[in-house]
Amino acid sequence: MNMRILSVVSAAAGILAAASLPATAVPRAVTPVLSRESFVGTTSHTLPTPPVHPALFSLPIDVQVAKDESLAANPITDKFGIGSDIKVWAEDIRKCMYARPVLVRVVGKENVPFVINGDKGLIKMKGNRAVCSIY
Repeated sequence: MNMRILSVVSAAAGILAAASLPATAVPRAVTPVLSRESFVGTTSHTLPTPPVHPALFSLPIDVQVAKDESLAANPITDKFGIGSDIKVWAEDIRKCMYARPVLVRVVGKENVPFVINGDKGLIKMKGNRAVCSIY
């Protein structure tokens, strides 16, 4: 009898804990809507919150890391060079290590920004190398 009560109480506690998660724990993705897409009267679209079902998506979702061939191969080292302030150099390296990629939603030949949780990202692709676009 006591085991049944204990299992019911622990199940109820698990449900309450899951229901009380903060809203910030759910990733939120926002992307602008192009005029030729099916939305009328709106300039951006927020992806649905979980549980996410394929039927809830109304935009084509082809998300890729942004490409930029004009970036330097190593922008941080190129800026500071040898013999510069190591603390400033290390701080910029740290920012890049924790940075997210710059994401775009590909619509035909256009790249539309795809921002998750308000973080636009710093990492872009140059050829098949990931490069931090901190500057």
